[in-house]
Amino acid sequence: MVSQVLLDDPALALEHARAARARASRVGVVRETAGIAAYNAGEWQEAATELRAARRITGNPSLLPLIADCERGLGRPERAVEIARGDEGRALKGEDATEMRIVEAGARIDLGEPEKAIVTLQMENLKPGQVGTGPARLFYAYASALQAAGRREDAITWYMNAAAADVDDVTDAEFRLTELAHDDEQSEAESSADTRRGGVDEAAATGIPGPEDPATTTSPRAESETVPVQSKTSDVPAPAAAVPDAGAPEPSAPESSVPESSAPETKAADAGAADTPETRSVAPEQDDERSQAGDPEPAEPDAAEPGTAEPGTAEPEAADESIAPLEGTADLSATSSYVEQDATDLIESADDLVAPPADAEPEKSATVPAAPARRNTFADRYDALLLDLDGTVFAGHQAIPNAKETLEGLDTARFFVTNNASRRPSEVAAHLRDLGFEASGEMVVTSAQTGARLLAEHLPAGSRALVVGTDGLAQEVREAGIAVTRSAGDGPAAVIQGHSPDTGWAQLSEAALAIRAGALWVATNVDATLPSERGLLVGNGSMVAALRNATGKEPLVAGKPAAPLMADAIARAGGSAPLVVGDRLDTDIEGGHSVGIESVLVLTGVSTVTDLLAAPPEQRPTYVVDDLAGLFEDVDAVRVAPQPGWSVTVDGSTITVAGDGDEIGLVPALASATWKAIDNGTADPEELRIRAEGEARAKLASLGVAVVD
Repeated sequence: MVSQVLLDDPALALEHARAARARASRVGVVRETAGIAAYNAGEWQEAATELRAARRITGNPSLLPLIADCERGLGRPERAVEIARGDEGRALKGEDATEMRIVEAGARIDLGEPEKAIVTLQMENLKPGQVGTGPARLFYAYASALQAAGRREDAITWYMNAAAADVDDVTDAEFRLTELAHDDEQSEAESSADTRRGGVDEAAATGIPGPEDPATTTSPRAESETVPVQSKTSDVPAPAAAVPDAGAPEPSAPESSVPESSAPETKAADAGAADTPETRSVAPEQDDERSQAGDPEPAEPDAAEPGTAEPGTAEPEAADESIAPLEGTADLSATSSYVEQDATDLIESADDLVAPPADAEPEKSATVPAAPARRNTFADRYDALLLDLDGTVFAGHQAIPNAKETLEGLDTARFFVTNNASRRPSEVAAHLRDLGFEASGEMVVTSAQTGARLLAEHLPAGSRALVVGTDGLAQEVREAGIAVTRSAGDGPAAVIQGHSPDTGWAQLSEAALAIRAGALWVATNVDATLPSERGLLVGNGSMVAALRNATGKEPLVAGKPAAPLMADAIARAGGSAPLVVGDRLDTDIEGGHSVGIESVLVLTGVSTVTDLLAAPPEQRPTYVVDDLAGLFEDVDAVRVAPQPGWSVTVDGSTITVAGDGDEIGLVPALASATWKAIDNGTADPEELRIRAEGEARAKLASLGVAVVD
């Protein structure tokens, strides 16, 4: 009966659940049903009590995110964070872990910590292109966190990703985009009027509430009546778990479980976004209650939003490209190319900006923007560097030029993140020290560690895995609680494959037999090549390709560009603004995109300038530098964007660059114009021709670019 009325009448459903509880209070599914009904009715204390009782009886881990969300409803977001960060919260796996992180992100926003909410969600798989309820809600939560943090343009990108993934209409991402687009139109008019008055009201111009605005900190109680509406919108009816035979979680279909249909689709999925259209139509009395209680009006943001920066900033084209019509998944290059300054930077530079007259002629697109007035270094902007090793820091047994001096001169925390699974962290650190770098095992994050973690998440403790790789990889697997074998005859439950110079036909054949017999297959990385001082050698990805061809199966990938390794690195760094630094577009840079963080391409390894110009959106870096010494430069001087002193014109697939600007800005300016032409369909990435004269020609030639006459 509860399942039949939960969506239409949560209060009636709760009455039925209470009656059932009175007759069978020791039955776990009855207590779980009562908890779900109370949750949907907005009775947070009763819901928390019933869900805790159900969890004690059934041991269902999927209830923990709901319990944490109830704490938000009771006005105790700090308690929700404690649950999420406690031992039980950290022990959650798979979909349950995702649900908990979504709830934790919402609690962080409740506490006025949107940046921490962003980092929390970056531990999940944020790679665009996924579709379905889970990715849609995760992308929506991430967009909401970005919006709460004032990162408006990034939020728009991720609302686009959420809308593209939301095939079942479980979110209102499309409405958000419409709302933000409407805000743009309104803000232009208001900004023009304010400029004529001699000032700009940032809160009115952007339409984005500040961190203390009720729209971004609405408690679950204020949103309680949105639950039935959200449940109706989705095809994930909350009462599914109220049926006795559905009391246990079903990992194969997480979107059908009760906790996921309840927690993320009420407030956790919103993760602090402005109230949804359902909220406004179903519970309008909430605003009246706040007014009657004497609550203050929403606070204005402390600093200008990136979408409304005045002329003279380093982001002249952001307003032109940030909301361009896109098909399918949003193009992350827009996010990478136009990154807002910190609020402090905007406040400090506000006095230097001079607003033009309202009737001033707009700048022509060919005009090169002025250089930023204030130097903004990488150390100012980022609090952790996630550095690739091979091709970025060293090549085989030689340090990359300028690498040692750069890292010695930077105070920013650094972590070495490598796809190479052949050596343990202590061995990698020792190799770095031999080359003159400061390093310890704690500073190294390897795909072997992440691969072993994935095995532990997917297999019962004590299971056996066949290891194709070095003894170092085998030891990582043992330390994860998984037994090791080298033979398919031992009936392994999984195969883990990492780079080893000793891998040959015999080892690959054992793995093929095990995989064909049904073993889970985990690849530590899929790098086709491995940089060395002699050139590019055969990488683990080439060996993975052999097994793929022999078995017809696809592995679960731990390393870059997949999200798991990057998520582990972010967790190890513990900062709020990490930066990926690497030499490969298809691993390092795409890996940054997979978790939604910015990246620097160094031109010292595998990927070339030619590769960069033809890169698809998911492989486009935020910045480009010759080598690690570029990390001392102003971030805007090496950002992929138009650069002072360089003019780039496009004629079909022919790109012509001229000028005498700073040499470090040449490649970023060239990449920016080329990507724009490719995205507009006027240039073919397979047919690019580069023309240049003078300093530009010499610089590009030194980087291996074939320049035509």
